[in-house]
Amino acid sequence: MRIEILTKLQQEAEQEYQNFSAKLLPRNIKLLGVRIPKLRQLATQILREGRAEEYLRIPVSEFEYQEELMLYSLLVAQNKDAHKVERIKNFVPYINSWAVCDVFCSSLKDAKKQQKIYWDSFKFYSQSAKEYEIRFFYVLVLSYFINDEYSEKIFSLIQKQKYIGFYDKMAVAWLLSMMFVKYPKPTEDFLLTTPLDEFVFKKSISKICDSYQVTKEAKIRLRTLASNKSNNR
Repeated sequence: MRIEILTKLQQEAEQEYQNFSAKLLPRNIKLLGVRIPKLRQLATQILREGRAEEYLRIPVSEFEYQEELMLYSLLVAQNKDAHKVERIKNFVPYINSWAVCDVFCSSLKDAKKQQKIYWDSFKFYSQSAKEYEIRFFYVLVLSYFINDEYSEKIFSLIQKQKYIGFYDKMAVAWLLSMMFVKYPKPTEDFLLTTPLDEFVFKKSISKICDSYQVTKEAKIRLRTLASNKSNNR
């Protein structure tokens, strides 16, 4: 089946999109240049035909192209069975880019209705020693857990978070910027009173100030307060 699906992917490849995407990803990742909507369409087709299990039996280590891996992630995310949590855990270690991570998380729609299961099952990734495993958890959180029940738990985890690289830090900054939109005062207090990683702190402020959902007054105040905090470090 792998050759059949790879042939379909190659037929959907666009050189211009491949060139564009390659600039955003690590150099060691091989790309065909297939757009995400096309991958989603193919995943839906495979599921509709009842062939998802056949594709999911292919060892992930055999995939050569990013699109093969991403298609696999979409099938894991959209396939509904009793083993889904284990399938997710088996896949997460193979995440090799922010793109695979973010598309995968955005496709785990049932997390919205099964929050306790997802939180309890994947919270341990926040303590991982792998950059993309940490990012997986926090992108999952920003996608489905910004609510009254989990806001304090999120702040508590971030306060203790140890980072591995660039992409886990970016995920936490992204999360904090979205927390600010929903919970401006608690998030502002957290940012200004918690000893955060300097990059995460600065990037969080930057992303908050980039948001169209944040008032001009709040941005001015936050920049001033952030500047004062930085000067007092």
